[in-house]
Amino acid sequence: MFDIMDQAKNAIEAYNSALKVTSANIANMSVPGYKKLGISFQSVFEKVLSQGTAAQENMGGTNPRQFGQGMAISGTSVDFSAGERTDGSLIDLAINGSGLFIVSPDSGNTMLYTRNGNFLIDAYGNLTANGMQVYGLDNSGNLVPISNLSGSRANYQWLADGRMQYSANPTAAIPDYTDTGYRIALTTFPNPSGLTQAQGTAFAESLASGSASAPSPPQEGTVGTITGGKIEQSNVFYLGEIIMANELQRAVSGNLTVIKMASDLISSFISKLG
Repeated sequence: MFDIMDQAKNAIEAYNSALKVTSANIANMSVPGYKKLGISFQSVFEKVLSQGTAAQENMGGTNPRQFGQGMAISGTSVDFSAGERTDGSLIDLAINGSGLFIVSPDSGNTMLYTRNGNFLIDAYGNLTANGMQVYGLDNSGNLVPISNLSGSRANYQWLADGRMQYSANPTAAIPDYTDTGYRIALTTFPNPSGLTQAQGTAFAESLASGSASAPSPPQEGTVGTITGGKIEQSNVFYLGEIIMANELQRAVSGNLTVIKMASDLISSFISKLG
């Protein structure tokens, strides 16, 4: 009976962890650039008492005696499928393909990666995403923070090749845009699902993800292309997450019932020993 209770307890812990993942996905369903987490399970601790026997002459064989398996979480991964596109300002960007924007929360000491192209210009003239500096390429192809910007986000736009342009009067009949000397930088990973969640909707490199590719502008290599004036929303499918949460809750309830039944049997046995 204690084995049954222990197996059910382990299952409840795994399903509760899965519920936390589902809850986090639902909580972030309206956050631009959020990538949902997926969780998978595996069977563990097989209980095979005998391997069975083969049939011999006129005698039939016997099947293995086995009492099933326990279960546990086998792993979690990040789903990098594209989210829905919504309209933004001209300075906003959405990526078409597997690329990621390069950002830093600490002036370049730490590099993080995000799909959130909802950009702002801070009080110091830095292009930011979730409060982190956005990096691009200068005219020499070096990776640098996009900084020293004047005016507001309404003064800027992007070209399809990633070049950032500025206009002092963007509402004019024919706006006079000039090049800022920056191009947005994108990068990719061999296994993006292996990235770890970091600040905001940004991700950090891990051993599982592999190393980031060399930064490059859109339309070059495998980083993908960009669409100006669009923002990629969360890729969380609300109905799917609710269905998953209900299934997990049923699994938890079922295992709690098993624990109660085993506990009642133990209590009954002890009372009979009197």
